[in-house]
Parts: sequence; structure tokens; C-alpha cells
Amino acid sequence: MDQSFHKIGVRPKSSYVQNGGIRGIPASEGGTSNEGYSKHKNPNVKLYAKRWEQGLDIWTGEPLTGSGLTDWQNQMKRRNQLE
Repeated sequence: MDQSFHKIGVRPKSSYVQNGGIRGIPASEGGTSNEGYSKHKNPNVKLYAKRWEQGLDIWTGEPLTGSGLTDWQNQMKRRNQLE
């Protein structure tokens, strides 16, 4: 079946991507998109890591329970064996 009469229009990326930051980060806050993104996310990563080390849910900060707690305990055992 010949469908050569169908044409699909494609817009150039520059027509729909605005000049600005990456992922909601203003362009003025970082030298490159990667630097700005890392600078923006770094505090969150540190907070989540701190909560995980303490056996807390990384999103809520509440103590882990049930299967989450079991998983955390198993990972801590493996981690201690490697050290």
C-alpha cells in the first residue's frame, strides 16, 4: 500500500525550545547545563544520603518499616562486610 501522499511536518528544535536553563534552572545560575543541574540538586542528594544512613525514608524522613526496613538492614550488612 503506497502512502506517499502523506506528509509529516517536522518543526526544527529551535522553534520550540526556548533559550534558557535546563530542567527549570535559570541559565544565569550555572555555567553549563550540567553544572547548573548539579548545583541545583546537590543539597537534595546530601539530604537523601543522610536520611538513608540513619535508616529513614529518604522522601519523608520517617523511620523505615516493613520490607523497606528489611531491605535497608540487608544492604547495611553487605556494606559492612565489604569494609
